[in-house]
Amino acid sequence: MSSLNLQITNETVEKYLYGLQRPRDKVLSFLEKDAVKNNVPIIGPLVGNFLSMLATSCKAKNILEIGTATGYSGIWLGRVAKQNDGKLTTIEFDPGRVKIASKSFEDAGIADSVEIVTGDARKEVPRIVKSSRENLDVVFLDVGDKSLYVDLLEDSIRLLRLGGYLIADNTLWKGRVATGARDKDTTTIKEFNKRVFTDERFLPSLIPLRDGVTVALKVK
Repeated sequence: MSSLNLQITNETVEKYLYGLQRPRDKVLSFLEKDAVKNNVPIIGPLVGNFLSMLATSCKAKNILEIGTATGYSGIWLGRVAKQNDGKLTTIEFDPGRVKIASKSFEDAGIADSVEIVTGDARKEVPRIVKSSRENLDVVFLDVGDKSLYVDLLEDSIRLLRLGGYLIADNTLWKGRVATGARDKDTTTIKEFNKRVFTDERFLPSLIPLRDGVTVALKVK
């Protein structure tokens, strides 16, 4: 059983959920098609809408995203930040993707409210901590190297204000976290979830949406 990738959501239910989504604009629709064509891991509209709702609910002005990719999730978050006269800071290691994301933000009309940081998040996040302690409304983790989820957890908590959200994508990891799988990424995600759920500074939940979304409200 440990080698299986489980189906997290019922296919019929997921199609129904997609059918409920409002039409996306040209920029998001293009990025969704590009993701399929070029095998780019994006959160998709179900999680994108969820992110937007969470950010809106806490009137997010200052948002940090770790893992920009082509800018898809950043648009969902950046639009909320712009609406609240705030800023999205997003970190990406790959210069090629930074170039694509930059155009995506420009096409979406939010370039003036987005700062793209090109570099290693292990270095950039601690730098942000030194200058922006405890004033972020949302920190969103969605990076290919899942070890960053654990490595950057404490800094992410420090950056969040009380009432702010820590959000992490892929935290059911194709269902493997519920099996006896012992590969590196599964073990890392399980450790991340364990730390979040046992940390009394958080009121956490893990939503079985697509590949799993961990949401933790900072309460202490």
